[in-house]
Amino acid sequence: MKFVDLAANLDQMEATSSRNELVRILGDIYSNCSTGELQPVTYLIQGRLAPFFVPVEIGLGERSLITAIAAAYGVPKEEVTKLNRQTGDLGLTAQALAKASPRDSPSVVEVHERLSQIAAASGAGSVQQKLDGFIALLRDLDAISAKHLVRITLGKMRLGIGDPTVLDALSMAKRGDRSLRPVLEGAYNRTSDLGQIAWTLWDSGEAGLEALKVRAGHPLRPQLAERLPNPEAVIKKLGMVGVQPKYDGLRVQIHKAADEVSIFSRNLESMTEMFPELVAAATELDVDSVILDGEAIAYDAESEEFVPFQETTARRRKEGIQEMAARVPMRAFVFDVMFRDGSDLTPLPYEQRFAIVEELLRESDTLLTAPLTKTDSAEVLTRDLLDNISQGLEGVVAKRLDSPYQAGARNFNWVKLKRNTSGHLNDTIDVVLLGYYRGKGKRAEFGAGALLAGVYDSDRDEFVTISKLGTGLSDQGWREIHQRLASLEVAEKPPRVNSTFVPDAWLQPAIVVEVLADEITPSPRHTAGMTADRPGFALRFPRIVSLRTEDKKPEDATSVREIREMYEQQRRPGEKKSS
Repeated sequence: MKFVDLAANLDQMEATSSRNELVRILGDIYSNCSTGELQPVTYLIQGRLAPFFVPVEIGLGERSLITAIAAAYGVPKEEVTKLNRQTGDLGLTAQALAKASPRDSPSVVEVHERLSQIAAASGAGSVQQKLDGFIALLRDLDAISAKHLVRITLGKMRLGIGDPTVLDALSMAKRGDRSLRPVLEGAYNRTSDLGQIAWTLWDSGEAGLEALKVRAGHPLRPQLAERLPNPEAVIKKLGMVGVQPKYDGLRVQIHKAADEVSIFSRNLESMTEMFPELVAAATELDVDSVILDGEAIAYDAESEEFVPFQETTARRRKEGIQEMAARVPMRAFVFDVMFRDGSDLTPLPYEQRFAIVEELLRESDTLLTAPLTKTDSAEVLTRDLLDNISQGLEGVVAKRLDSPYQAGARNFNWVKLKRNTSGHLNDTIDVVLLGYYRGKGKRAEFGAGALLAGVYDSDRDEFVTISKLGTGLSDQGWREIHQRLASLEVAEKPPRVNSTFVPDAWLQPAIVVEVLADEITPSPRHTAGMTADRPGFALRFPRIVSLRTEDKKPEDATSVREIREMYEQQRRPGEKKSS
């Protein structure tokens, strides 16, 4: 496949807002791929060179790309910069400046290889080496291909596709319908590598997908917890449970394979360099290979106090890690194990897996076992909940003791209970910012007066509106969030956004915000949960609690299904809970 052909298809995907059409176009792309082209295509359409858990970066930012575009097309840098201010998209800028189309386009595989060589350049002179390689590649491409190459390099594809769309497209290409989706999704949950999934399906079929197993070094998609309104509801639904603290930290998956330790975030990104003390502790474990699931949090052992979430997330900075580790050491509270010495432990009951965790970590001072209480009493569960809240934690997670580890699943094997808030809702909601309104008066000075927020509809792979946000931030907070929004502004509504509201500026879905609200109410205008015969949902009196972009991607926002369940769980004075 020539890169020019891929670029033409990407243009078609960019031009449509129909998810079915996106699946069809991407399915056609896959149908025309050879087996060897599947992985490069899959990574490139994600703006990547490798799966998310492989820390490969091309290493050319916007300033470097402006220099490269100017050199490739023989125009002054000032002209590139001026045009880029007008377009707001460096890809469109490159397209506008590109010269006559070359006679022959390089293949997709060649473009991927050349970008990989650019990414691998390091040491003295590597910046110029990267620039030279990119300039040469630009000159070999037509205008539309240049646009998408620049966007791939910046990781800003603007295609409106998520993981479910890719999985559906693979099924359509191979089966002609979406019937392969469950098998594909199961394999993806175990491997977190869409490129490997695509290659395996073409090379070995369904049997090959089933043969993809959990292994150290490749993160699993994390298991997630459901919600119930109170301890009584938890015990009624689950019976005997194991109760553990819900830490307000960063979800970490710790892998040890031989002498190599890797740490991955909830988003499946590599965080290994950020936690040297966790790496050192995992290296000392008396095991050849292991995968642990836990929560990393800054912890003062002397005062036995947990450090606020903002200080924990400061570790995601790339500089000063060693100094920060010495000043605010991290601990990982481990609550699960999925793999040990070649054995997949995910089918084992939780009680048995947790016993293995206790055995593995009994001598570690840094990797600590999350304490577990077993109970079938709502009173004991309430006591544990209040005790953990008094220690500054978010609440508790109750787990079925006989449940397997189901990668990528959110179900009632795990149920979270968090601190009650004023109003009727018993939990916060994670929303995605979809646009903003400039506001009037004092708010206009900040750049943003109100934010259009949405949640994730996993069935449709789209973001749907649920609220406008206008409270919860200080004056400085509003100024700072507007600065972050500026780089995400787009001229038109993004393809995966379903909204009847039209803000002053649309945003690429990227920033996740934690909000509190008094209750969830029906709405004739918001699209969260809206169908032809049913209104959507809205949040009453929402206020911002914190930004969660550091540890959550937009697809990790609260789902429409969760919103519907929370709506049913609400306690309204004088009303019976709806069935």
